[in-house]
Amino acid sequence: MKLNRIGIILIACALAAITLVVALLVVRQQDSQAAQVRIKGVGLVKSLSTVPMALLTDNGKSGGLLAALLAYHDNGEFAYATIGDASGRTLAEVAGRGSMTPVVPLPAGAANGFGERALPASEGAAALREFYGPLADRSMGTLFVRVGFYQPRYTVLAQDVSFLALLALAMFLVVPVVYLVIKREMRPLAALSTQLRTLAAPARHDKADSGDMRELIANMQDYLAQAGARIAQLEQGAQNATADNRLLQYGSKKLNAALQSLPDGLLMLDPAGDVTFASGKIEPLLGIPMERIVGQPVDSWCCDPALRGLLARYSGDVRDNARSHAVAFAPANVDGRQLQASAQALSGGHGTMSFGTLVVLRDVTREHLARQAGNDFVAHVSHELKSPLNVIGMYAEMLADSDEESLRVESLNVIQDEIERMNALVGNLLNVSKLETGSMSPERNRVRLDDLLRDAHDQALPRAEGKQLRVLLDLPRELEAVAIDKDLFRIALNNLLTNAIKYNRPGGSVTLAARNEDNEIVISVRDTGIGIPTADQGRIFDKFYRVSESDAPVKRGGHGLGLYLAAQIVELHHGRIVLDSEPGVGSTFSIHLKIVSAPAGAAVL
Repeated sequence: MKLNRIGIILIACALAAITLVVALLVVRQQDSQAAQVRIKGVGLVKSLSTVPMALLTDNGKSGGLLAALLAYHDNGEFAYATIGDASGRTLAEVAGRGSMTPVVPLPAGAANGFGERALPASEGAAALREFYGPLADRSMGTLFVRVGFYQPRYTVLAQDVSFLALLALAMFLVVPVVYLVIKREMRPLAALSTQLRTLAAPARHDKADSGDMRELIANMQDYLAQAGARIAQLEQGAQNATADNRLLQYGSKKLNAALQSLPDGLLMLDPAGDVTFASGKIEPLLGIPMERIVGQPVDSWCCDPALRGLLARYSGDVRDNARSHAVAFAPANVDGRQLQASAQALSGGHGTMSFGTLVVLRDVTREHLARQAGNDFVAHVSHELKSPLNVIGMYAEMLADSDEESLRVESLNVIQDEIERMNALVGNLLNVSKLETGSMSPERNRVRLDDLLRDAHDQALPRAEGKQLRVLLDLPRELEAVAIDKDLFRIALNNLLTNAIKYNRPGGSVTLAARNEDNEIVISVRDTGIGIPTADQGRIFDKFYRVSESDAPVKRGGHGLGLYLAAQIVELHHGRIVLDSEPGVGSTFSIHLKIVSAPAGAAVL
């Protein structure tokens, strides 16, 4: 900073302040003197206006109150005192040294009260302040008292000179103190100016510092401009980072939602083998709470040796990053379930970076059961086909070797029964194949159910009589006609009746019934057999499924397709089949079909 310039400015300001203070004091003194003159003038006029004329003039002699007034007020301020009329004519007067009474008429309305006026300065004399008022004594007419004083001038009184000198000295002493304080306080600003110039304008670093306040302000403006630009850049970067972060969060949440919605369970392991992510399907698959899995080593929660051995391949320093591996196992904490676990190492950078391991747990219980049922089915069908063939072969030899008519008839009947048995099995297999390939399409016609049910009842009688069972038919007088494929529906009814006969008790009964119920026709097949356990009722219509007969004294044949085929045929007719069974009491299979109004003139088969 230019401190010398600041010092000169301070001195000039001090002189200006002293001058201003002196001027204000002079003006104040002049105003004070003017106020005193007015007080004296008004007081004299009011006092003299009440004095009789004779006392004022003393009959024209030089002595009197006016002369005494001059002697009392002759201090340089008093100019004159007169008694005269309104035109300015003087009857008696007294004047100070060097003063003359001006002959000036009084203003109009002067007789109404007291007043004052300013009279301009004449040649060789100062300006006057005149006070006037009417005389109370009217013995000589209307006369006026006029008293004049000189206007106070702008002068410095002698008694104020010492005060002004002390004031000026005090102000001059303040100037160096202020200068020193400013100089000390300006040092940090000078250093700040240098720093700002260095930060804000490196290109101007080689120029000398002028030390001017304008330089500091310019440097500060440059620095603030650069700081504002940098702040705007940072704010833009922060906004971009916030947008990127939100985008990443959205992508992460979307990816997590997609992973959670997958039907298979997912595990993500870090290179050390600890679980860092687990989808919600893991807990029901393994029967282990999520909090015991996430963030924990595999050995602390995995109690399945096959799964533990699989995960051990992808943890620690012995990670197998080249291939994926899979194992099948039954989880220890969930009964009756089969799982398949496949693990794949996650790597990047052409295999140089390892991100951990992805493990997929898939529930293969249905596939396992279907495969097992298929194996059982193949074995059972082989047995079912082999047994009739053996019987047919044996009775064919008997026919060849025997000439007895009764034995030949019996052999032919047995061969015919076994052929029908094989034909039914092959028919069921073909129908199942058609269902699964989608080539079975029902040809629906309006059919009288009572004829179809009686025909099914008659066909079931020979099979039931051989097992000492009664087959009952319970039909109402009238049944609504329904639109069905007669041949397919006959297969479904025969399968239900065959199943009821097969699993009945000796001396029991099978009832085939039908009834109209609201807008449906309900066909039921009720038996008094062994019933179906509650645990098996949910899967009784699955393909190849057969109820376990480990406790039965006599094993019943079957291939697990009859009820499956019946349910599929009913579904093709847009109906539903319902099971109501109680172990040891019997079972009832009910088929519900919608009644469809027939168009006028439609034929009924």
